[in-house]
Amino acid sequence: MSKTDFDIIVIGGGVAGLTATHHARLLGADVLCLEAALHGGLVINVGELDGYPAAAPTSGAMLAAVLMGENVDLGVELRDEAVTALADANGLKTVTTADATYTAQRVIVATGAHLKKLDVAGEVAFTGRGVSQCAFCDAGFFVGQDVAVVGGGDAALQEALHLAETCRTVTLVHRGDRLRARASYVARAAGHPAFRFRWNSVVEEIAGGNGVEAIRLKDQSSGAVEELAVAGVFVFVGLAPNTDGLPAAIGRDPAGALLTEATFETTMTGVYAVGAVRAGHGGRLTQTVGDATTAADAAVRSLA
Repeated sequence: MSKTDFDIIVIGGGVAGLTATHHARLLGADVLCLEAALHGGLVINVGELDGYPAAAPTSGAMLAAVLMGENVDLGVELRDEAVTALADANGLKTVTTADATYTAQRVIVATGAHLKKLDVAGEVAFTGRGVSQCAFCDAGFFVGQDVAVVGGGDAALQEALHLAETCRTVTLVHRGDRLRARASYVARAAGHPAFRFRWNSVVEEIAGGNGVEAIRLKDQSSGAVEELAVAGVFVFVGLAPNTDGLPAAIGRDPAGALLTEATFETTMTGVYAVGAVRAGHGGRLTQTVGDATTAADAAVRSLA
């Protein structure tokens, strides 16, 4: 029978979870890392990491693979199981999955976040047939074609810039009148001949036949509606924290992200939250690594 009792259980196998797991193990803790889907998280969809200190350019998938390999070398247990419940009884944490029940003295929640949807007509029907949330995965299907990217943050600009390398035009649709992305991305987009901009606009519908053929845009200032012919729509309109299976007793902010103290301990004693699932996370990969290292250090030092 597989081992079920650990010092620390890390819930989530993205960069935050893998880093927390690695650091806690280096400090001598017996650690289990649980991941519902694919270890690596959203970062594996990023073709080239920007702003992450590394000896050479690297992709998100490569970074995740390195972290996983290092954890395996340290003897860490990495299991592909979705957590369905977390409970506390006199300080001992119980983590339940569909396959087993585990116990630990401390838990680090690193479940990350998922990309939000537009929730407009046609989005679900055309997902995989022109609607995507991974330009690095799907850009090859749109070489020489016109596409739209919805959003105005770092993710939207980074994906749009990648699409601009091979697409005929990239129309950036943003509900505001200025982009929220880092200045370097904005400057590159502004000077790129493939870019088009639709300011103060929202997508009301995605239309087509066998695949996406157009989007219906509404100008929020004038109310005017315009149909824009595109073959693909890439949606990057923010993130929502992954908190399924976590107890309601853990405090949350209005967006549903977990509230934490300076050491990233939540309102449930002995449970920490790091990365995109916690309130106040800025979205930078370096910040995620810092969160995970701090929380792992605090969790290990607090062990009985």
